Amino acid sequence: MKELFIGEVLKRKRKELGLTQEELCEGICEPSTISRIESGRQVPAKNKLDALLQRLGLPGERYYALMSKDEMEISNLKEKIISCNVARNAIEGLKNLEKLEVFATEDDHLLRQFILRSRIFLGYIKEGKVCPYTLEEKKKMLQEAIHLTIPDFDEEEIYKNFYTVEEIKVINLIALNYSDAGQNRKAIDIYYQLLKYMKEHIMNLSEANRLIVLICYNCSRSLYLEKRYEECTEIANLGWEVSIRERYSGYLGGLLSVLGYAYYAEDKLEDSKRCFYQAYYMYTVVQDDEHIKLAVRDLKNFFDVEI
Repeated sequence: MKELFIGEVLKRKRKELGLTQEELCEGICEPSTISRIESGRQVPAKNKLDALLQRLGLPGERYYALMSKDEMEISNLKEKIISCNVARNAIEGLKNLEKLEVFATEDDHLLRQFILRSRIFLGYIKEGKVCPYTLEEKKKMLQEAIHLTIPDFDEEEIYKNFYTVEEIKVINLIALNYSDAGQNRKAIDIYYQLLKYMKEHIMNLSEANRLIVLICYNCSRSLYLEKRYEECTEIANLGWEVSIRERYSGYLGGLLSVLGYAYYAEDKLEDSKRCFYQAYYMYTVVQDDEHIKLAVRDLKNFFDVEI
């Protein structure tokens, strides 16, 4: 079997998608850099290689690049920050974020984008306490983050660009921020555009299915708030199906809860009760005490069931 250098892989897929070197590397590296990578005259740094592969819809785990000491430290710090966010340990997360910022040079748009997105999740310290950013502050930070790598980003025409996984996460947060501000129709439009893009371009990426579950959850919540119940159940069921297929439990309890609400609104009471029970058991398995209480409350409020 003929072996291909990574530069040849990038070049072949780029041409297949009809992209110029400038379009592929915008916000990631200079056109001269991608030219050297494609010709085999330069080995890309791992974070840049991952981003280029993601924009092309290629699974990064198939390709390898040597990591420098700094790249290994950056990778470790990013994993710690993500873990702190999941564990809701903002103070430790912000400490790691400070360490990561040392590595963020002015021209490293990818790392700066990750740092901005992480700050939105973690908040900031004021008088020894963790404080969240306001919706308006988040909006400005998200716009700054997406424009670091896609200067011409347009929420109305998301299909015009090709995206990395990190960029999709930022766009998801842009939609979520609209929803939190009560602008659910705007949020839904962005979610639908993202789901269409992901279906067409990056379904073969390992992270894609988890992102689809997250976006389905956020989108179905906004649809429920807009009383678009049929669409809500369709999107929530899509997320549920992907969760089961990929054996991914993240947001599964949330999707089941949304389905419980939507089915109840449609007077499908048996389906609603089943989903509320499943959500309760899901949260019980993962020991999510906060959501267990909410699931118990829902069963009591909607069906007068005591657990």
